[in-house]
Amino acid sequence: MPDLPALRAERAELEQSIEARQRELGPDHPDLANDIRALGRLAHELGDFQDAQSLLHRALALHTESMGAEHPETATTINHIGLVLHDLGDLDAAAAAFERALALDEQALGREHVNVARDCNNLAGVLRDMGDRFAAREALDWALSVYMAQLGPDHPTTISVKRNRSLLG
Repeated sequence: MPDLPALRAERAELEQSIEARQRELGPDHPDLANDIRALGRLAHELGDFQDAQSLLHRALALHTESMGAEHPETATTINHIGLVLHDLGDLDAAAAAFERALALDEQALGREHVNVARDCNNLAGVLRDMGDRFAAREALDWALSVYMAQLGPDHPTTISVKRNRSLLG
């Protein structure tokens, strides 16, 4: 269970920081993209899905403009948008977001990168919820192989993915 007061305090602090940086740099400065994405993630964790989507789309626009549509930072932001869409129950849009993030990360970083595993793991959750257990297992197997190689068998993320995979049979 998240510590809501701590998350709210973190959000307020980050909002103040972003406001100060916007006054200094301007509202559309690319250096704001990661902070805005972090603020979107906090909004998501706090259950403010509309604000989360708005912030993440703003971060996506800044990442795309400054780094390009094919950059891993852009893929990370798309991945976060997929998480919000998944929680909202828009499974088709979430799957499309995770597939796009996966394609970008695989192209930029290679098949064995932890970002690729993250994208596969998130895609697997949507596929499972859509009823495609076979494709979900394939995605989790890929994620698990990467996490085992990159993080090791005892890493909390590896253990979590192992558990998810075992639940699918």
